[in-house]
Amino acid sequence: MIRTAEVAVFAGLRGPARTFTYSVPDGVDARPGHLVRAGFGSRAVHGVVVGLGAPADRDVKLKPLDGLVHPVPLLSERQLALARWISATYRCGMADAVRAMLPPALAARARAGLPTARGERTEAIFAIAAAGHEALRTGVPRLGARQLVTLRALAAGAVSGDDLAQAGGTLEAAKSLASRGLATRGSRGVRRIPVEFRLSEDDPARDATATVAQAPAMAAINAAIGTGRGFLLHGVTGSGKTEVYLRATTEALSRGQGAIVLVPEIALTAQVVARFVARFGDRVALLHSALSAGERYDEWRRVLDGTADVVVGSRSALFAPLARVGLIVVDEEQEPTYKQESAPRYHAVDTALELGRLTGAAVVLGSATPRVVTYAAATSGALTLLTLPDRVMDLPLPKTTVVDLRLELKANNRSTLSGVLRAALKKTVAKGEQAILYLNRRGFATVVLCRDCGYVVPCAACEIPFALHADGRLVCHRCGQQVPRAPAVCPQCGSRRIRHLGVGTQRVEEDVRAAVPEARIARLDRDAVKAKGAHAAMYERMRSGEAQVIIGTQMVAKGFDLPGVSLVGIVNADTQLNLPDFTAAERTFELLTQVLGRSGRGTVGGQGVLQTYLPEHYAIRAAAAHDYATFAEQELMARKRFGYPPFGRLVLLQTAAAKEVTVERRATELAAALRAEARDDAEVLGPAPAFAAKRAGSYRAQLVLRGDHPTAVLDRVDVGAEWTVDVDPMTLLG
Repeated sequence: MIRTAEVAVFAGLRGPARTFTYSVPDGVDARPGHLVRAGFGSRAVHGVVVGLGAPADRDVKLKPLDGLVHPVPLLSERQLALARWISATYRCGMADAVRAMLPPALAARARAGLPTARGERTEAIFAIAAAGHEALRTGVPRLGARQLVTLRALAAGAVSGDDLAQAGGTLEAAKSLASRGLATRGSRGVRRIPVEFRLSEDDPARDATATVAQAPAMAAINAAIGTGRGFLLHGVTGSGKTEVYLRATTEALSRGQGAIVLVPEIALTAQVVARFVARFGDRVALLHSALSAGERYDEWRRVLDGTADVVVGSRSALFAPLARVGLIVVDEEQEPTYKQESAPRYHAVDTALELGRLTGAAVVLGSATPRVVTYAAATSGALTLLTLPDRVMDLPLPKTTVVDLRLELKANNRSTLSGVLRAALKKTVAKGEQAILYLNRRGFATVVLCRDCGYVVPCAACEIPFALHADGRLVCHRCGQQVPRAPAVCPQCGSRRIRHLGVGTQRVEEDVRAAVPEARIARLDRDAVKAKGAHAAMYERMRSGEAQVIIGTQMVAKGFDLPGVSLVGIVNADTQLNLPDFTAAERTFELLTQVLGRSGRGTVGGQGVLQTYLPEHYAIRAAAAHDYATFAEQELMARKRFGYPPFGRLVLLQTAAAKEVTVERRATELAAALRAEARDDAEVLGPAPAFAAKRAGSYRAQLVLRGDHPTAVLDRVDVGAEWTVDVDPMTLLG
């Protein structure tokens, strides 16, 4: 009887992904989870066995598997089960779901078998020899100044190049000493932890007594390890959520189980990562997109081999090959980066909860501003709600003043800084304290506009306005296209009255320099921190006091735990509030609350100044008062009125083409087909141009299914390969 295997092949197929049946040759012990090589057309590809005994047509001659890449299955049964769930839930192919669970460099590295992790990277180490001690005692032989310093460092216990550098010696001098017999040379394996993930000071919370709120939260989580229960840990900014994660991880490890800890953007949450590295050392594997493909493979292999049992990283770390998962943490669960934007379009929070059900791991979703969908699940009993209502050491939340920018305009104040914010900034700088100013918009001005005819200078590829930067460049912040200079005359009417409108971080920086010229200012946005490690360097400038005022986009909202910051100013709270999206109020509240929470984390106390044109909006009022419950109540009422999550589900369908007429035809045809089959499962919204109606030269349109069972409609309609399907989207502005 022919043995068969169902294989998810990595062949770059478009459209509804399929698995393929192969015969299993004698002598090949293929099992589910094995990485295999197989013929596909005229080429050989990699794939993963997802099942055995697949039915085969007797009249069809099956291709045999070429062989196993590695003798041990790389994916466990629970990982394959999770891949099936992702495939079914998010309407993607099994191959996409399976491939997400393997490091991107695996296929390239696996041509001749699965290589070991390159943890065997070595560094030279040195020790002083007997002749070296004699040379220090007698002064013979005579040594140069650098060699003498290096030899003394070795006598004091220095070993590595880093040790020698700190003592004033050098690696080259140590090599010379070794060649003269005054030192011995060896090597040792080394694993490099990026400097931004090392604590620059002691971890004072390691041995601290748990707070009154932390203790019951820890007890509840520890009791749930092995049950698959889910929790929402709702704690105000600075309430000690990270310490709860750390101690729950310690408990899981003590039971012989591992932990997976997800952070939204690893570069922006370096302090959280650093505390895990400091607490658990080499047991931590870091998995995130900032690593090179080779580095990600090495870290993945350490988990596969059992060397690391605490996995910290971005959303894909959820798929690490951890043998026994006891705890899953999703920090800052509200962040949109937990939603994958390409196939498979999974949401890491929902996928983490499913993994918890499959493995029995306790799942902890942590946030100061959880999504209202998550909060509703916790208040309804689907999740267990744990609260940390107060900051550690009983530090008060900053009092926030709301400034009505309409009144500033009436007072003829055209600056980006209101009178209240300017005065607070001057006072803060004079006292030697620090301030953060937040504006979620890069550049110097939002648009370049003709005051006579209204023409706005657009990006030709995307048809959205260029942003003007301080050096005169026009930059498209969607596709990256640039124009060296803004036009001096209007291309449409020839007028010279072409001016910039709107405000960006560079403009705010100019106004701050004018208001407090003595202040040491730093800017934090994607333009200012393009280099690797730049975010960590900026944080160090603030931590050391080198910078007094930091001006930034939402990058300043996360990961900045700075006791010296006593003032946070929101330059304009409304940049996201008026976007045509069902999450606009929620994202505004989250960002404002997170940014305001950067203030007052030290003994000097803190304050916030929130500038807005909509001071009466419930999201603005609630953020200023740090009142999540009131915001959630009003936001849920608005969602219920229109059937948005959690009172209904969404599916976003988008298509793109070089010709606008092609997009319109596709959208009209699919909308008709969906409406014919919608029944009572969902309503069909659209078709309509996408929010970014043109991107990188392609026209785009979208349809939305909204209702209790929108995916059931997709079971009855063939959508086609030219459409992308996003189940449970985080936004409709894709």
